[in-house]
Amino acid sequence: MREKPPAFGEVGGAPVCGTASLEADTDLVVPTIAEPEAQPDTATATGDTENDWLCAWCHHRVANDKDRFPYNGKDVFTFSNPEGIRFAIITFSRTLGCRQNGTPTLEHTWFPGYTWSFCLCDNCGQHLGWYYRSKIEFAGLIIARIVRVVCTRN
Repeated sequence: MREKPPAFGEVGGAPVCGTASLEADTDLVVPTIAEPEAQPDTATATGDTENDWLCAWCHHRVANDKDRFPYNGKDVFTFSNPEGIRFAIITFSRTLGCRQNGTPTLEHTWFPGYTWSFCLCDNCGQHLGWYYRSKIEFAGLIIARIVRVVCTRN
C-alpha cells in the first residue's frame, strides 16, 4: 500500500500529472445554489471515457466533465480548512466511482447550510474530496487528487 505524501492536495503543491491553469481564488465564496440540468448519461451507456476524471492513485473512474456543477458561473473553488491547508476543488453534481465516509457534519463547512462528509475512491480508498448535502447533494473533488483522461485507445 502506498504511503500518502504529506499535505498532498494543497494548493501550490506538486501536480500529480501534467499542468493545469487555475485562477487563484483567495476569498471564500458563498455560492448561489442552482438545480443542475438533467443530462443523459451517454458516457456510461457507450463506454466513452474521454471526459472522465480518475483517481490519481489507482486511475479508477470517479467523475465525468458533464457532471460539473457550477455556482455563480464557476465550478472551481479554493478553500482553507481550520488548519490553514488550502484545497482547490471542482464541484460535481454526482460522482461515478466514489463512496461516502463519515458522519455528515455542519462543522467548518465551506458551503453554509450544507453538511459534509468524506468522499473516498471506491477502488483504493484514497480521500478525494467531500460530499455536501442539504436541498441538493453534490461533491467537491480535490484537483490535485484527480487526473483528467486525455485519450483512451486500445
